[in-house]
Parts: sequence; structure tokens; C-alpha cells
Amino acid sequence: MRLRVIGGLFVAVVLVLAGMIAWALWPVTKDLPDKLAYPAAPSGSNGLTAEERQQYYHLTEGGELYPMAWLLALETEVRGKDGSVTLRPFLETIERFGMIPDPPSAYNPYGLPVGVTIGHSAVSGLQMMGLNCTACHVGELHYQGKAFRVDGGPNLSAINDFILAIFGETTAMLKKPDRLARFAERRRRVKLVRVPTFPLVGKEYTAAPEEEPDELLDSGRTGILKVLDGLRQALTTNRSLLDAKAQGLSTMKVVGAAMAISTKDGFGRTDAFGFARNELFGGFTQSGFGSGVNAIPADAPVSFPHLWGMERTSWLQWGANTNSVMERNIGQSLGVGANVDADYTSTVRLDHLSTMEGLSYKLKPPVWPSDLLGPIDEGKAARGKAFFDRTCALCHETYGKTPEGLNNYQLFSLGVVGTDPNTATEFEQAVMTAEGAKSFADAAFGTVEKVKDKYYKDHGIPPEIQAQWERRSLRPSQTFRSTLRDYDKFADTQNHGVYRAKTLKGIWATAPFLHNGSVPTIYDLLHYAVDRPKTFKVGTREYDPVKLGYVIDGDRFLTPPGMDVLTLDTHLPGNLNTGHEWWFYPELTDTIRYEVIEFLKTFTADGDYAFTPPAKLPANVRADVVLPIAAYSGAARNATR
Repeated sequence: MRLRVIGGLFVAVVLVLAGMIAWALWPVTKDLPDKLAYPAAPSGSNGLTAEERQQYYHLTEGGELYPMAWLLALETEVRGKDGSVTLRPFLETIERFGMIPDPPSAYNPYGLPVGVTIGHSAVSGLQMMGLNCTACHVGELHYQGKAFRVDGGPNLSAINDFILAIFGETTAMLKKPDRLARFAERRRRVKLVRVPTFPLVGKEYTAAPEEEPDELLDSGRTGILKVLDGLRQALTTNRSLLDAKAQGLSTMKVVGAAMAISTKDGFGRTDAFGFARNELFGGFTQSGFGSGVNAIPADAPVSFPHLWGMERTSWLQWGANTNSVMERNIGQSLGVGANVDADYTSTVRLDHLSTMEGLSYKLKPPVWPSDLLGPIDEGKAARGKAFFDRTCALCHETYGKTPEGLNNYQLFSLGVVGTDPNTATEFEQAVMTAEGAKSFADAAFGTVEKVKDKYYKDHGIPPEIQAQWERRSLRPSQTFRSTLRDYDKFADTQNHGVYRAKTLKGIWATAPFLHNGSVPTIYDLLHYAVDRPKTFKVGTREYDPVKLGYVIDGDRFLTPPGMDVLTLDTHLPGNLNTGHEWWFYPELTDTIRYEVIEFLKTFTADGDYAFTPPAKLPANVRADVVLPIAAYSGAARNATR
């Protein structure tokens, strides 16, 4: 994705330089909107104070995707029902990409959406827009005209579409002299401010802030030209990891071809590893191999996982492939706009990543908002709990403990769980490198480790601070692993375990369900796959408090203007809604389903869940595999109390 963006931006710079005369010939003759409209503040808070929340939403991770002054000036064409075309500020239309509006504050002076950040580029001298993890990991539910915020919950953002739209609008604007003139006038009126200071970031080992040049505050024509010059310099001298590692234009063609035949991710999902594979290794041509030897369609979109409980989760990611919080976060920041040179010097802010990690640890499972979504039937919930304790809890609430107290959630093989296998299998496919064939994990995350080590060296981060940032008191041995290739090396993968059964606390606020978001509601998930929706629309935030999930049709399927609603087709690769059909499914009736749903509304208490498993367990959960009951089951926990 980033290579396509970079290539398009080169074209954009050339077009701007060729079209500057249009500024004088087509002046703007009417006023332009200066302020964005913001909805009423949502209810809901699950762990963060208002001060922490604002810093969490907008602390930069080092992303440098697009000049901030350009973003504030950029417009988009909006078509009316009568075919007429009007121009609106791009930032007024961000909800069509599933982004959440956020009013101006001390940490968000421009009123950017949740998860959009500003930072100062030491290379180009520009104030740059980036993204942090909250763009994907802060959700919002709507019901009867009101909003409920879920910090750490999955958002319905379409991040790739959001980024590509920014550059698409830039290219479209530069091709039309009248739009270019309006853009230049709007850019002239942009008043930039200094990048705000975030008190939550520790100062002793923070990267030294660069002094922002006066050029950033220049709102005249000279400022426009300096922006263009700085941007051109950034693109030609600050070569990113993708240019250095994947041979530029050759890789762009491969990535574009792969994207054209990939399964659409849409709202609330992405195939980060699939895109990374093609961008990092798709252009490899050495050792007699032609371009594209490493490229495959990105056909493993996954939902954004919720973040509460992450501090005590041993293996991270859907495929349980890493236990390193810092290296996971570095990879994420590179994926959403941070740059790195061939010597592994990067714009990634490890001090900020550590701060974001700490804030994530404060998140709690959200409490059911009875005033908004309706009261809980306590009798029905109690009956649902009894059923839950002898069924669902045996997988999701039964787990081992590491010596440091982390939860070793059970891993199930692809054949047992039966859900879409692509996330696991595509991560395992080898790539060809100059050193020979390597697993994707070794090839990609070896780079991430070098970025981390270079940052530590360049910024003089002492070992004790490194250990603190990496949370080594909880994670003394950290690694990435190929859970299928190396299944015999780890105790939890020896039965080919790969997909984890994580706790279901707060699960009511995390639709759609399964790791790939292929089932719209809990009610649907409690049916055999054959009876689940084969296709359904994704895009609305309207919540269904009866079935626990988003509305998928009818009058309540409300979306922002201009949104390209995704119809998720479960027949496509990566979208299968199969599996998760357990031994107790023949018992399920609608009465039982709704009792379990009622209990899940109450299932929000943090910490281990104490329950009494049934005296007699089933021989098999789904296939010919004995249900693993770990030492720290509910019964064992009760016995120690």
C-alpha cells in the first residue's frame, strides 16, 4: 500500500509544480468552511480518564504519511442526488471511512479524528500526519441517536481506504486548475500550531524534540513552495524500508496486482501480514527469480482485536505468533506510516509506543450501558451463566499461567476449531530472500528487531529502560514464532494449536465475530455455520442489543453519506464463517441462546473467572481431539480459595 502511495505522491508533486500558475488565474471568490462539525460527546468510559483518553487518541507513533497543512486544506468532491458536485473539506467526510470524529483539544488542536496524529519530521521539516493504534482499537456503538464509546474495542475503520482516499483526492485536485486554486487558497489560510506536548510521555529518555522551523507557520505562497520542496526532499532522500528492501517501482506493480485480486478487507478488518509480505518482499528478483515470486493475494483479513486484558495475555496476535509487545508495536507503527532507512534508522517513537502500551493496560472490559441499551434480565442471565460454565468456559475461561502470571490461553488446531485457516497458513508461507528461503516471521521481524536495536543505540537507552519498555518483568523471553512450522518447539502448539480461545469478558462490544469478522452477531455465532448469514452488510455503527452485534439490514442500517458499504461474502477466501461448532450445539435452542446472550451482557469483571466445570466432560470438543483442561481451570482456582 505504501509504495503505491509514495509513487502517487511523486506524480502529485510534479503536477503541483506544473500547475502553480492556476493559483493566480482561478482565485477563490467565496468563503470556505473553517471549522468542522462534531457530534455530541459519547457516553462510556472503560479505564481511562478524560486526560488520558485524549493523549491516547493522538500521541504520535512516528508516522509521516502526509503533510498536515495539506490535509487541513484538502477537499473532496461530494455528489448530490441530482448529480451536482460540491466541494467539502476532506476532514468533514472521514466518517465514510469508519473514522471517529474528535473535537479540538490541547492534544488535538486541529480536531483530527480518533487515531490521527501530528508530528514534526526532522528530515523534511514538515508537520506530518500519522496514525496510531487507536484508529483501529477504539470503537463506538450507536443506538437511538446516542453513541457509546468503547476504548480498546474494535473500530469499524477502513484504514487502507482512508489513506488511499487522501492521495486519490490529492491527485484529482492537482488535475483540475479550479480545485488546485481553491486548495492553494485554503492552504494559505491554514494556521499551523506547534506539535503539542504530551505529559504522559516520560522525559528522561524521550527522543530530543526538533525545533519546528518558522516555515511551518508561513501561510503565504512562499510557504506553499517550501512545503512542496520539503515534500520532494522527503520522498527522494528519506528512502523508506519499502524502497530499500523491495526495489521500488517493481514492487509497486506487484503490490498493485496482488491487491486487485485480494479479498476486500472493508470496515474493521485488515490483512496486515499479507500487505507486509507483498510490500517488503514482492519485488525480490535476485538469485534467478523473477519479480513476483514472493507475492500472493492478501486473502486473510482479520478483525481488529479488543485490547483489554492484553497486559496478562502471554502470546499476542490472532495466531499467537509473538510475545514481544515492543516488536509487535514497532511493526504496527511501520504499517501505518512510520519510515525507516536502509541502516534501520527510523521515525518510530519507541518512547511513545511504551506510553501507548501502558495506557492500553488501564483498559477494562466495558460495562453494559443499561440506560442506553436496556436493563439486564437477571434471571435469564443466571440461567445463561449455568449453561456457559459447562460449555463455553471450558475453552475460553480455562487456561494455564506462566511463572510471571500471564494467561496461556488454549490454542486449537485448524481442524478442531474449523474457522477460516488463511490467517494461520498465509503467515507461515516462506519468502525468498538474498540469504535463501526464510519463514515470513524470520524475514520480516528480523527487520523489526534491528529497528528496535538501532533506536536504543542512537538514543542511548540504558538496559533498565529497555527492559521497562519491553515489560520484561512479565515477558523475560520474547520472540516471534511460526506457530505451525515450529509446532514441536512450544508446549501450547504441540497439537498443532494456532488459534487461541481468549476470555470472553466484554465480548458483547466487539462485533463482528470470529477472528475474521465473518459472523455479525453472537446470536448467529450460536448457530451451525450452515445457518449463519452467507452475506451481510458492514458499515453501520447501529447496535443490536438483542442479538449482540451490529445491525445488518433494514431501516436501522444507517451509514454516513458517501460510504461504500461492504457486503461481506463468506464464500470468498479469508471470509469463511465455518467452524466454532461444538459438542453442545445440538442442545441449543433460541431460549438457551438468548440466556447465554443475557449472561454475556453481565460478563465484564476483570481478572480470572471462577467457575465450577461439570463433573463429567465430553470426550471430544468437535473432532477426535480430547478437550485440554489446564491446571488453572475454574475448579482448581475454586479449590485454592
